[in-house]
Amino acid sequence: MTPVGSHRGNTVSLDTYYELRRFYLDQLDARDRGDTQVWLDVFDDDATITTKVIGDGSTPVKKSDFVPQVWKLDASFHEKGIQRRHCVQSFTFTPRGDLVVSRFYGLFLVIDAERGSCLQSAAMISDVLRRHGTTWRVMSREIERDDLGRNAARQNVPLG
Repeated sequence: MTPVGSHRGNTVSLDTYYELRRFYLDQLDARDRGDTQVWLDVFDDDATITTKVIGDGSTPVKKSDFVPQVWKLDASFHEKGIQRRHCVQSFTFTPRGDLVVSRFYGLFLVIDAERGSCLQSAAMISDVLRRHGTTWRVMSREIERDDLGRNAARQNVPLG
């Protein structure tokens, strides 16, 4: 089997690479369709998210705290008739024992009848994943949005 991996030489098998790509395609498809629960279900019960959109960007936010904010955000998008699209690329998957560290770059678009399509944000996303039965679960996610920068002040912007 041909290994596929990051530039650091750590590899996952080709089968695992495509399995993880499918995991992300399904996850982001659910997000784009507005299926909030399916998207949230990929996060482990003890998962955390670190982003300046929720919190200060340096402190991980527990799933129990970010779930209500995600539901509220999604309801506001639905109410306004806004459709989201996630375009992701440049995946690397690096094994770390029974975990996999995933990194990818994403462009997040919003589409509405009044404004048309526009770029909402661009970000580097880093996940720590653990196998869960026949699929994967996100243990932690860090989102570094290009428009917010590492030292930018927190802004009131939607979470992609």
